[in-house]
Amino acid sequence: MNKKILAFLCNGEKFLLLRNNSKDPAHGGDYWFTVTGSVEADESVEDAVKREVKEETNLEVSEIFDLKWGSVYTWDKEDHSENNFLAFVNDDKVILNEEHVDSEWLSLDDYIKKINWDLNKEELKKVLEKAMKRELFFKKEKIDDFRKKAA
Repeated sequence: MNKKILAFLCNGEKFLLLRNNSKDPAHGGDYWFTVTGSVEADESVEDAVKREVKEETNLEVSEIFDLKWGSVYTWDKEDHSENNFLAFVNDDKVILNEEHVDSEWLSLDDYIKKINWDLNKEELKKVLEKAMKRELFFKKEKIDDFRKKAA
């Protein structure tokens, strides 16, 4: 199973949204999302968060908060296990790589309205509100399973 990370980025006040490069089908189309990526062979999930944030935004991560939340899913005929984090950054000067074409720093309310999020957006908002205070929303780890079940 391919191990992946998803990192919501926050500068202490605002959240960063990234607009995917729709010209590159590997990045899933034209929508606003956040940093994601694969964990490399000899890399911790925390190191993957730092590396992916640096690669995609040129921002340095100052702190990582594990949301104890994630998902498993099948994409491109492979199973993936993705862990979600809140990554704090001290700077807000974004330099995008080829995966993205635009970025915006938004209040949490505006962020929740604009992000391409198929799950419950109210739940996402509560998770991020708590994480800003370094508190967990889920009492135990929550893993959403989106793989198609065999009939």
